Amino acid sequence: MKNPPIFNTEGNMKTRIITGLVLIPLLVAVLLSNIHIISVAVTVISVMGLYEFFKATGLKEHRGLCAVGFAATIAICLRTYIPLPFYMPLFYIGLIAVFCIMLKCHKTVSVSEAGLLIFSLVYIPFLLSTLIDIKGLQYGTLLLWIVFIGAFATDTFAYFTGVFLGKHKLCPEISPKKTIEGSIGGTIGCIVFMLLYGLLLDKAFNMDINYIKLAVLGVIVSPVSQIGDLTASIIKRKYGVKDYGSLFPGHGGILDRLDSVIAVAPLVYIYLTTVGI
Repeated sequence: MKNPPIFNTEGNMKTRIITGLVLIPLLVAVLLSNIHIISVAVTVISVMGLYEFFKATGLKEHRGLCAVGFAATIAICLRTYIPLPFYMPLFYIGLIAVFCIMLKCHKTVSVSEAGLLIFSLVYIPFLLSTLIDIKGLQYGTLLLWIVFIGAFATDTFAYFTGVFLGKHKLCPEISPKKTIEGSIGGTIGCIVFMLLYGLLLDKAFNMDINYIKLAVLGVIVSPVSQIGDLTASIIKRKYGVKDYGSLFPGHGGILDRLDSVIAVAPLVYIYLTTVGI
């Protein structure tokens, strides 16, 4: 839902497109792979995203908190490989480790920083790892695409609708370039592409698709995708950073590119397992 002014965007748009053309084959290859590769990919992406978050918020300076954060991220993402009886003890040990760091470094590590660490673990690895849970469902490979179609269709349609039709600011104090028109366009685009993908699943893969349920999912996914985008913007604005990173030219870092996916993935998993499509 990033809606920059139409002027001076040609170079940036070209960079975004080139980066996108490189990333799409990688995304396709990962999503078509087995659940073990998906698990490794989500773990690596989560660790990289957590590093970006630590760097942006200043937590990078506290090595003890970072070590706990990275270890917890790996455990969260690979939880399906950890026997359930061991999972709660591991969680408890991690929490005690945070408490010990706070006690030992109470002059340099504040309660708010410890809370920020816990927030980051929920925000990044916990939410993102629901992609692994979706992969484990029946037709998981096909259903995974719903997350990315919903997030990227919203982002793309909001961008272009905002560029050409945007007049009314959506959240000027959080993200000045986003518009109400862009938000509406993103939602419409999300619904349309959800239904088109449903048609593909129906005709090409013989899945019994309920188009009303799929349309409702699109109506819900798009606002949540935009909320994920705005949440990332709030955090960046709070800590005075433009982008979380520069890994993807024209797109920023891991969190800049996946902020919407992080928000959408758990929603899609909950919807698929409770309502279905």
